[in-house]
Formats: sequence, structure tokens, C-alpha cells
Amino acid sequence: MDSLFPQTQSQAPLVGIARLAAQGEAISQGHKVDYLTLENRSMLTRCDSPRMPFSWQINPYRGCEFACKYCYARYTHEFMEMRDGLDFERKIYVKKHTGWLLRQELKKVRAGQSIAIGTATDPYQPAERKFGVTRAIMEEFSRHQGLSLGLVTKSDLIVRDLELLRTIAANNRLSIHVTITTTNAGLARILEPRAPRPDLRFSAVQKLIAAEFQPV
Repeated sequence: MDSLFPQTQSQAPLVGIARLAAQGEAISQGHKVDYLTLENRSMLTRCDSPRMPFSWQINPYRGCEFACKYCYARYTHEFMEMRDGLDFERKIYVKKHTGWLLRQELKKVRAGQSIAIGTATDPYQPAERKFGVTRAIMEEFSRHQGLSLGLVTKSDLIVRDLELLRTIAANNRLSIHVTITTTNAGLARILEPRAPRPDLRFSAVQKLIAAEFQPV
């Protein structure tokens, strides 16, 4: 297939994440959304900011279909030489080899260090129903113990993984955060056009509470 980033002779060759993105292959289409593969080299990203309560972060996807108006992460598509802010919600990159990579990289995590999942893009956005990248990551975590994990989402899809989350929580420290920006469904549709309705998120919270996680 043709490159997503055609080059003229005067343009410098793409490098790093931009080159990997350009090599991505279209694997599916959603509502005005293209899903593309991303040859992934790492799952864990180190967070060195003293203001953040975690040492490592994971984002299963690059880009987020929820299209939140206040999203602070849109600029990250510019690393892939995409300057249109709408590309962040229209071109979703599906990371490959996630479970295998995470298994290798967990060796770098030291006691007392925490891992945050979903710091820039939602791990349970619509792409997850198709590709299950987050599911693969959580399955890998379920094979370990003694980890400190935090999960952030706006999606009620998280309840799909209730049993898996219970398994993780039994052997690790797990905190789950469901963002509900407003209880006004009309306002939510303006601010977060393609995120689940507030009532669906409240329902997800109720189910998470009813699951009675028993952390270590």
C-alpha cells in the first residue's frame, strides 16, 4: 500500500515513531476512523516527572476515538508527522506484540514502582472491542504478583474484564479510575462526542464496586 506520508525529494527521511507509523498497514475502518498497525518496540514508558504518582506508563493505542475536546494528548500524533489535530481521533494505531513485549519489560520494574495504564489514550476505547490489546496486557499482568497498577478509563467496556481484574487484584495492588466529567448527557456529548454516556459509566462503577476486589 502507499505510504501515509508521501515524501518529496526535499523532505528529510522519516525516523523513529514517524517511520514506524508510516509503515503501518490499514487493518479496519470504523466511523470516519482508520485503524492501523504499529510495529511496537516497547510497552513501558518511563515517567520521570516528580509530580506524577507513577514510575511507568502504558498506552495500548496511539490516538483515541473518544474525541474529547479537552484532550491534552492530541499533540502526540505530531511525533508521527501528523499536524492535523483531528488525526488523533481518526487514525488509531494498534500496537503489536504487546503481551510479549510487556513480559520482557516487566523485569525493569523495581519494588515500589507503579505502572499507570491509559495516561494519554483510553485503553477501553472502541478499538479495544476489535483488537483486544488492553485485554492482552491485562492477561499478562494476571500472571504476575506484587505489582502496583493504576487503570484509567471513560468506558464501560472495562466490565468485560471483571474476572480478569479480580485475578490481578488478588495478587497485586490495583486501583481503577473511571472518569465521569459530567452527569449531563447533553454536555457530555459535546465534550466527549464518542465516549460512553455518563449513566453507562455510573453503571460500570457500580459493577466494579459489586465485584468486591480483594487486593493484597
